Amino acid sequence: MEIRLANLQDANAIADVASALGYQNTVSENLAIKRLERLLLSSNDKVWVAEFNGQLIGWLHAQHAFRAASADFIEILGLSVADQARLKGAGRALVEKAKEWALDEKIVLRVRTNDTRDGAKKFYTSLGFTATKIQSVFQL
Repeated sequence: MEIRLANLQDANAIADVASALGYQNTVSENLAIKRLERLLLSSNDKVWVAEFNGQLIGWLHAQHAFRAASADFIEILGLSVADQARLKGAGRALVEKAKEWALDEKIVLRVRTNDTRDGAKKFYTSLGFTATKIQSVFQL
């Protein structure tokens, strides 16, 4: 398995793998490319992919977050591994890249997950993450 930074040619495969977790799966090729291009051009965002035998099997998007009233942190904003590749180390290896980035920046690594995703909570706990806050999300 290889972990590397994403490139624009990965856009459709990222969208396909993302659909496994219920993310919008009817994204046009053009929209998938535009979304990834925006992230690749950002100095605050990184997207890594996991490949096995030349096939993209997972991805992770992390962002260096800046806040007016609190310390900076790196936050995992998205992580998805293809169904057939789960429990084989891809997710762990992708999170390790985000951990390395946070260590290089000398700041904490943070991740949020839907409270209903028990598997995700167990996964992150197994990697050493601890719950520090429970919150509600409001949207207009």
